Amino acid sequence: MFTLIDLTQTLSAESLSYPGTVPAWTAERLEIEDPKVTVTRFSGFEAHAGTHLDAPLHFAPGGQDVADLPLRLLRAIVVPIDGTRIGVASVPADCAGCAVLLSTGWEDRAGTRAYYEGFPSMTPEAAALLVDRGVALVGLDGPSVDGADAAPAHPVHDILCGAGVPIVEGLVNLRTLLSMQGEILFAAFPLKLRGIEGSPVRAVALVRA
Repeated sequence: MFTLIDLTQTLSAESLSYPGTVPAWTAERLEIEDPKVTVTRFSGFEAHAGTHLDAPLHFAPGGQDVADLPLRLLRAIVVPIDGTRIGVASVPADCAGCAVLLSTGWEDRAGTRAYYEGFPSMTPEAAALLVDRGVALVGLDGPSVDGADAAPAHPVHDILCGAGVPIVEGLVNLRTLLSMQGEILFAAFPLKLRGIEGSPVRAVALVRA
């Protein structure tokens, strides 16, 4: 028996995307003759809004796009993080083939401008160690694995995407998982968009009771 935990931010017309000044989308209600029917057209949709997946193509030319990523249900390791730097000490010793989900507590700021300011980030050394240990996916509850001051360089994205490791940013409810007993499985499915490097996802955890 599994308990299903939603790890996804709710998006709305007021939601922001990175770096905290970009609207997640613009939505237009189309005029339809039948008053019972609602049809919405999106424009300016930001691929990295809310809870989203970065495919390797995001920072690795020629890497997989979101359409080519396989659908996977991964064993998850949830790691509590104290502080704003995610270093090598936070990398699980045995994470080969797993999703490593980093719970920093930053999810409390989701939906606000403060979410994009001074958020926790990963060191390049930690990213390289995750790759060396065979991680399958990296997720966290902040807007980016690289720090807000990383631009124009994004070393953590470069390392993970260069190794073919997808990244899921903007998760929520990770702290709920920390208090739960049993095996945790993780899934985050992007839209099947050819040639696109990122997509909002519906991320979930299945906790085996």
